[in-house]
Amino acid sequence: MSGLFPNAWTVARREYRQRVQTRTFLIVTAVLALVGVGIPLLPVAVRLIAGDETTAVAIHSTDPVVQSQTVVALGAILHGDSDGTRWEITAVGDAAAADVRVRDGDLDGLLTVSRAGDGELAFDMLTEAGPSSQWLFAVRQATTQLSIGDRLVRAGIDPTAAGGIFAPTPFEVTPVDPDAKSPEETYGAAYMMAMIMVVLTFMAVLTYGQWVAGSVAEEKSSRVMELLITAATPRQLLSGKVLGTGAAGLTQYAVVVAAAAGGFALEGLVAERVLGDGGSASLESVNLWVLAPFGVFFVGGFLLYATLYAGLGSMASRQEDVQMATGPMLMVGMVGYFAAFIGLNTPEAQWVQVASLIPFFSPYVLPIRMLLASIEPWEWLVAGGLMVAFLFGALWVAARIYSAGVLLYGQRVNFRAMWRAVRVNR
Repeated sequence: MSGLFPNAWTVARREYRQRVQTRTFLIVTAVLALVGVGIPLLPVAVRLIAGDETTAVAIHSTDPVVQSQTVVALGAILHGDSDGTRWEITAVGDAAAADVRVRDGDLDGLLTVSRAGDGELAFDMLTEAGPSSQWLFAVRQATTQLSIGDRLVRAGIDPTAAGGIFAPTPFEVTPVDPDAKSPEETYGAAYMMAMIMVVLTFMAVLTYGQWVAGSVAEEKSSRVMELLITAATPRQLLSGKVLGTGAAGLTQYAVVVAAAAGGFALEGLVAERVLGDGGSASLESVNLWVLAPFGVFFVGGFLLYATLYAGLGSMASRQEDVQMATGPMLMVGMVGYFAAFIGLNTPEAQWVQVASLIPFFSPYVLPIRMLLASIEPWEWLVAGGLMVAFLFGALWVAARIYSAGVLLYGQRVNFRAMWRAVRVNR
């Protein structure tokens, strides 16, 4: 490490200032910060513009008893299970007029109820809603309960006896691991936060890794690299590039994440003041201390990717060749990204545990296990040790590619050239 500084620090400081002091950087950061604040507040704005929408469903039946019972029972079920949705359940005598109202948009649906020859209730819904409609799904579930209740009545059983046939059944889950997360209380919010962390990691690696590679190719194409290489060693230049450009990217990223966090904090307050409810944000139920270890592995993973991005970027003679040169790192990052999304549904799987220890994948997969499963202390030590080892290994490999690549002009970027750059003795 003593051989890196102070030259690497000088290069890093120059790279950082060169990036953050440009007008483009400031404008883009400000715009992204506004987007970060606005996205959490978007649901509140949509609800404010749309107002309190009510789902209006008309009930028609040629049997007055069936019609009145369906209106009462359906209203009770939907109002009890609608999760805040406002319902307007009404009885109509003229089916043709109600049909016209549905087609004109005055009604969301017309539910026609009939009784077949065997006594079973049959339901027919006239609506413009698609099969994926949430309110249509809720009505379908409610009619299933109605049919079951009707069958019990015809069988001579009172559905309200003994506290109600459909009363909730006491059911608790006792985990084998007493430190395991409580799925009933925090799983939804933890799942959301894990997904956010995976997306943020992928965006940071993809965007700012390309920054680092592009910065190297830019100086190489302008011949500035030929002067820099005489004042500092390739390892010092590489380290300075990664630290400076990476720090500029992480600065922008920190501003955006802080703005988004502020947006989530404001969402509940704005919803309460404007709409009279607590909003939809539920991340406060998650233990935010998980952000500390995530931050360590996020930075470590970013430096690992950025170092290799810089080495591969040095093989490109023009900006147009950067994408081709950094293709291998993009593929590795995408493997980690998709593996993490698959692992969201199986956080306890053995392959997820193994992937969380591999440095290229741990920044993606570790948030899943931190939030949705449990991690043993030895796994933290192994993952951290491997990350440090891979960082030093990546610096060594990238420095060798860098020292040869910065002086190669006009050559085609391929794996053979990269392999020769690593093997040659210097």
